[in-house]
Amino acid sequence: MKIEFDISDDKIVNFSLGARNELVHQSQRIVSDIVDEASRIEASRRIYDTSSEVTQSNVKEAANQPRMMVVKKKTLWTKVVQIASFISSIIMGSLLDTDKFKDTNHVTWFIIMTFIAIGTTIYLTFNQDNNG
Repeated sequence: MKIEFDISDDKIVNFSLGARNELVHQSQRIVSDIVDEASRIEASRRIYDTSSEVTQSNVKEAANQPRMMVVKKKTLWTKVVQIASFISSIIMGSLLDTDKFKDTNHVTWFIIMTFIAIGTTIYLTFNQDNNG
């Protein structure tokens, strides 16, 4: 099926040739994604042993579904901070022995691990979307 649509020249006056080609490519990709999603929606609602028919409603639903819900890969830095948070939390928990709190060295390590665990957890909480 061939699909064509017009975009006014006013909107793409500053687009380079490469940008125009990329716009065509991305438009084709989005249309293909909508077609695939509409087919999946129809297949999930179809009664067993009945014929397949994608309706206007299926296409509208596929077009309106958020397609940006893809889970982003975590960066190496985020993974390292998560590991540091986990390990410091485990160590902090193992140091939580009230009988040993009389020793200054033990208390110092407990406080250090507590600050590392809290700091890394706060960093990970506020940096979930890689916003700095």
